[in-house]
Amino acid sequence: MTLATRRPPASAPATAEAAVINTMRHFVTGVTVLTCGVGDEAEGVTVSTFGTVPGNPPMVCVMLRAGSRGLRAVAGSGVFVANSLAAGQEPLARHFARRTRPSGLGQLPPEAWLGVRADEVPRISGAVAWLECSPELTVPVGDHELVVARVVAAVHRGGAPLVNFADELHAGPSASASTFRHAGRDGEET
Repeated sequence: MTLATRRPPASAPATAEAAVINTMRHFVTGVTVLTCGVGDEAEGVTVSTFGTVPGNPPMVCVMLRAGSRGLRAVAGSGVFVANSLAAGQEPLARHFARRTRPSGLGQLPPEAWLGVRADEVPRISGAVAWLECSPELTVPVGDHELVVARVVAAVHRGGAPLVNFADELHAGPSASASTFRHAGRDGEET
């Protein structure tokens, strides 16, 4: 079987672009905040395009706007954490989506963070899942950059996630907890 690929004209009409954007808003997505850096250098950014890369080793991908503060922080870090927000964490999703948000751990109350030792990337307290990731590759795609990262640890604590559908945030279905620890690059379990 041969698949034919139709490509749109290089300058697709704005109405076609608007139709695609409007349609994509009707795909349900989890709400993810990436965190990286430590202490006063800690950063966080809400992302709308986050997913898995099939295969082994476990990997994820995320799209970040080219030249953005979030891209500089994530791509420049040795490790970042993808936090899957829980139902009820809408204020955090909105906070980390603002371009004018401050940097550092002081931008949120101390109880909003987990893992705030001087050598740890912070995680968001109450998130339903965390993936600790090591950036491997960035690829320019349109006006964004695709960041591909290796998953080095994964924890799912259970509970209902925060999901986005039609530009509105909702509570998703609840799930039970699980933990996965992946062997690090040196073969030691991390």
